[in-house]
Amino acid sequence: MKDLKTISTVIPTFNREVYLRKAIQSCLDQTINHEIIVCNHGGTDQTDEMIKDFEGKIKYIKRVNDNGLYYCLLESVKEARGEYINLLFDDDWIEPNYLEESIKYFDDPNVGFIFSQANIYNEKTQKIEKIFYDDFLSEAGIYEVAKYEFFLLKQLFSPTSFIIRKKDMIDAIYNGNLPFAKYDYKGVGPDRFMISLCMLRYPKFGYINKPLVFFREHFNSITIDAHSNEDKNKLFDKAYNEVDKYYYTLKYGKYFSFFQNKYFFKIRFILNEPKFVIKKLFSKIMK
Repeated sequence: MKDLKTISTVIPTFNREVYLRKAIQSCLDQTINHEIIVCNHGGTDQTDEMIKDFEGKIKYIKRVNDNGLYYCLLESVKEARGEYINLLFDDDWIEPNYLEESIKYFDDPNVGFIFSQANIYNEKTQKIEKIFYDDFLSEAGIYEVAKYEFFLLKQLFSPTSFIIRKKDMIDAIYNGNLPFAKYDYKGVGPDRFMISLCMLRYPKFGYINKPLVFFREHFNSITIDAHSNEDKNKLFDKAYNEVDKYYYTLKYGKYFSFFQNKYFFKIRFILNEPKFVIKKLFSKIMK
């Protein structure tokens, strides 16, 4: 097994012992050595007992009180020894070569984050239903953020699919909510800001054109739950829209935050990427 750059996987968990074992095992099966930290804030299921099966292989943090997802995540990241962080949600898992395939892109110091395509695994059907980010780029490699800003802002990235530096992840989640944030849905927002912050700080990103991570689609998922009714969905979208507005404010200044407007964004996206829009439109017509 190879030792490359220092990397830590952090897994925040809460009453998901039924899924957590697979997430941990997928980390232990990686082709490179790395640190694994599981942080449990307030869980009351059998996680404590299950974790004993991995004694000596992972670091386990247990807190009695539930302080919410991102305080749990923050504690995990602050404890990590790695320069880079692979954030893995407790209901997801990764392919054995995910870390080795990803970490090499950080040989370029101008790369702020890397991400891979992702399999969407439907818990009910026990099948991979679709693949995320497969219509983004045809080849793996390092790309300019400025050239693909619209694509990156258009996507909804799960932290399970990307790796960033520890210092950038801490900066993105340390305050919990963004300054002057009005909306919140189960802690969503800081995960999107992780990517946005890296887009502001670094000129490049890495992309892997094959699905090396698995998102588990089930009714206890925060994203699935958010889209289960109209009110939750609106609150979810507003929380993410605040991140986009903050991104534009930091990049262009507060007087240019109107760039966040979704209708104006769509116009800019069409003008900037006409070939992509026509291709997507044509594929819908053919279905």
